[in-house]
Amino acid sequence: MAATLLFTLLPFALGQAAKAPKPSAVQRADAAFRAGFAARQAGNLSEARARFAEAVRFAPQIPEAHEALGAVLVELGKTAEGIAEFASALKRRPGDGAIEANIALTYAKAGDPAKALPYFEAAFTASQQPGRQPMDAAFCEGYARALAAVGRRADAISLFQAAIERGGARAELLDAIGSLHAQMSEWEPAKQAFEQAVELNGSYTSARVHLGIVLRQQQDLDDSVKTLQAAVAHEPGNAQAHFELGRSLEAAGQDEGALPELQETVRLDPAFDGGPNELAMTLQRLGRQEEAIPWFQKALERDPKNIGALTNLGLALTLTGKAKEALEYFEKARVLSPQDATIYKDRGVAHIQLSAFEDAIADFQAALALDPNDPQLHYDLGLAYKFKDRMDEAVAELSKAGKMDPTLQDPPYTLGILLMQIGRLDEAAVELKKAVALRPENGDAWSILGSTLKQASRLDEAAEALRHAVELLPGQPGPPVTLAGVLANQASAALADAEAAETAGDNAKAEQERAKAAKLRAEAAEFRRHSAELARASVNRQKANFALNAGNQLLLRGQVADAVSRFQESVAADATFAEAHKQLAAAYDRQGRAQDAAAEREKAAGLEAGK
Repeated sequence: MAATLLFTLLPFALGQAAKAPKPSAVQRADAAFRAGFAARQAGNLSEARARFAEAVRFAPQIPEAHEALGAVLVELGKTAEGIAEFASALKRRPGDGAIEANIALTYAKAGDPAKALPYFEAAFTASQQPGRQPMDAAFCEGYARALAAVGRRADAISLFQAAIERGGARAELLDAIGSLHAQMSEWEPAKQAFEQAVELNGSYTSARVHLGIVLRQQQDLDDSVKTLQAAVAHEPGNAQAHFELGRSLEAAGQDEGALPELQETVRLDPAFDGGPNELAMTLQRLGRQEEAIPWFQKALERDPKNIGALTNLGLALTLTGKAKEALEYFEKARVLSPQDATIYKDRGVAHIQLSAFEDAIADFQAALALDPNDPQLHYDLGLAYKFKDRMDEAVAELSKAGKMDPTLQDPPYTLGILLMQIGRLDEAAVELKKAVALRPENGDAWSILGSTLKQASRLDEAAEALRHAVELLPGQPGPPVTLAGVLANQASAALADAEAAETAGDNAKAEQERAKAAKLRAEAAEFRRHSAELARASVNRQKANFALNAGNQLLLRGQVADAVSRFQESVAADATFAEAHKQLAAAYDRQGRAQDAAAEREKAAGLEAGK
């Protein structure tokens, strides 16, 4: 803010001086002062400075001359010299509110609110005395901003309100009040201030953005998104508006919608604080790890000690098969934050990928020492123990994970498989039943449950589980052949029951059991046949994929005729492979065989429509 310069005619000022200079000096000082005033009015600050300096030289005891020179020096960017002149003026007129106000405003303008505050306070206190002129809106605003800068938020709000009372409401002032309330987590008064700012000046984008942030803090995500969308529509080039809209969409679980907003943020302002990191995390949540990696790296270029970016970059590298590279970033994060369990947890995952199971165990143990109530950590440690064949410890940790959070799907599934492998079949069945109850669409879990129950000779339960597996895994040959085995065993049991009934003289029951056995054997035969067909189809699809990949490479090299042959081989191996038909059509196009190409595309479309 510009300092206020009070020009007072020197003859009046001289009458107030304790020791007046000689008349000739007074006249020369007066002339210099008037010339300086005229030069300043004309915008000639260099000339004004020279003339005011003369006035100070001729009449150094006159505070107005020092104050006038100080004001011009400040306007010329010579803040320290200007403040020195204001101090000289204040020394000659202690307690003068106008001079103290000029010093305060100058320190504030120079970005030194701590030094400004004593002068603001003195000037404001003086203005409250009876008969004194109250400080104007500009002074109150400057005082408020200085208070806000040193964290005296409640006092700052009072001064901003005083500025409104004395100069009228402005969107900028209401926005400042709302921001201070928000910094104190006083969300409702913050919301009201931002709403008033928007109502007063709909083009003030900053208030819309801040309102959207507050609404997000209040979990009013729909209104937050709408408010921020309005901010973006009003000012499409505002990077912060796009950034906060992206964050609100993320909070609403709409990562796909957030992504373009965050991409626009970094396009508008590549150095936007937090932009690259937020974009990277969104890409990571969407499973686009490769794309996230360079954005995490950009975030770290700006802030090498960003623990979240270091950890998430390590995780992204691990998930893309670069666990060895990831270890460097996990270690940097660990050094910065040795009490963060997540860092050890994610590093443990990287060590598992590298088959460094002892290191993984150490990491998960360290994480559990920091966060013993995290069921996922117990699961991860159990998995690491399993890889090291430390079965009893693995069972203990996996059991803890399942008990701590019965809604987790992985612990009972993995524990069930482990118990089955070590021959504890009934316990395995209990865990696998939990797994399919938590995730009924998990065909693999149903299949393993069925196999476990078969080994435990619980044939009826095994058949039921395997029928679920066959339904959920229609393309896999394993479940139907296992089910066929269960049905054959049931048939054998039925025949044994038939013989026992016949021996006991119960011919009706014996006939009934033989009929049951015959039906079970027929059903078993059908499932074996179906399994064999699936196995052949699987082999055929492997052949078709091999030929397809070879054809794609030939097509890239421009060897079109050879590519056609490979695509034809792929179609011959598996006529239901839509991709092979599409690539054969593309190759026919390259040969100018439009009719053949159209026929292949029609086949591909029919196959895809029939999925």
